[in-house]
Formats: sequence, C-alpha cells, structure tokens
Amino acid sequence: MNPEHGELRNYLDPIAIRILRKRLVSGEITPQVFKDILKRQMVKYFFRNYQHPLAVTWEGWRRSVKKRIGLAASHRRDQGDRFLGHKRF
Repeated sequence: MNPEHGELRNYLDPIAIRILRKRLVSGEITPQVFKDILKRQMVKYFFRNYQHPLAVTWEGWRRSVKKRIGLAASHRRDQGDRFLGHKRF
C-alpha cells in the first residue's frame, strides 16, 4: 500500500461496519461474505477519495496561472487609470 494514500482501513464507513457485524453475529452472512463486502467497501471509498498526483500538480499549476493573469490584469487597469487620470472606485 502506498503510504501517501493511507491504509485502506481508513476508508471504511463505521455505520456500515456495525450493520455488517450485526448481520454476521445473527448468522445472516458468513465470515467470508463479511470479508468480501469489507474489501469492496474499502476499495470503493479509497478510489472515491483518491486523486492522481498529476491531477493535483495540474490543479496547482492552473491556479497559479489564473492568479498571475488576474494580477497582470489588475496591474494593467491601475496603469491605465494613472495614465488617463481616472480614479477607480
């Protein structure tokens, strides 16, 4: 398991575990079915919360470029206002 994504057991829903345990104790499901359901749940929650490192890098780069474009536009507005003598409100 990749340590930067955490353990799979961190992706378990505690309420669902309680329900599954009750069903296991009452004999509705076998221990093997209990394990299979838990595995499916762990994998489902893991991939729901997982972000590929490249996606994170791309998002950071996009935010950085957007911020720089905004700063440049603001600077251009300020320069134009000073040049033309207009006041910004």
